[in-house]
Amino acid sequence: MEGHLTHTGDKDMIPDFSKRAEIDELMDNPNCDEAKLLRTVRQFASINRLVSRYRTILRREVLGDMRPGRAYHLVDMGAGGCDIDVWLLQAARKRGLDLRIAACDIDPRIIAYARSTFGNVQGLEIREKDLLEAEFDEPVDYIFANHFLHHLDSETIVRLLETWHPRVRRKMLFSDLQRDPLSYWGYALLSLFYPSSFARVDGLISIRRGFLPEELVALTNAAKIAGGSIHRLLPGRLVLCIDGNRVNPN
Repeated sequence: MEGHLTHTGDKDMIPDFSKRAEIDELMDNPNCDEAKLLRTVRQFASINRLVSRYRTILRREVLGDMRPGRAYHLVDMGAGGCDIDVWLLQAARKRGLDLRIAACDIDPRIIAYARSTFGNVQGLEIREKDLLEAEFDEPVDYIFANHFLHHLDSETIVRLLETWHPRVRRKMLFSDLQRDPLSYWGYALLSLFYPSSFARVDGLISIRRGFLPEELVALTNAAKIAGGSIHRLLPGRLVLCIDGNRVNPN
């Protein structure tokens, strides 16, 4: 992570949006309160549904790219509680599409929660993995990550892109937060409905750790990746789409 600062609440009356904040999120601390952590994960399922636009992104970029009669494999980076993966598998089945998902996270407490909640979902494998170190024996067609990149510093993001781009056959999709005052103050209001967790404090930190479009362009350039595109979605969403190394694209 960038920096080792701590956050004690909403003391920053006018945050600086000109550069990414160097503040660690509370839930990224392996010693954070487990009850609050898991409450936050449960609340994020609702927050994701309200504001992350993952259904729009995945319908267009993944489900719209798949074809019946072929099996596909998606890796979800930083999957958290796996609510997004469960929705995607259900949506794929409704379209007659064959999809498997490897949902990956590094926090064993979140992994245990996800397995207890969705461990029996067909097509979903929940893995405790560091994706900068992990190797997958099977081919990977898609990478998807929702609110994952902002947890990483720029150097780590570049290394992640360099590591995974050669392994992905079809698309890499990183949906993350646009760093701006409207997103920040809008979420400050929304988060009042999610008490007794890290959702408010960490959500506001997340936006301050988010990106501007030109910063995502610079990161893909630093990873020597050509052909990426960035899409803006309301509210406050940036989606980095990178073509994979298409093998047997049909």
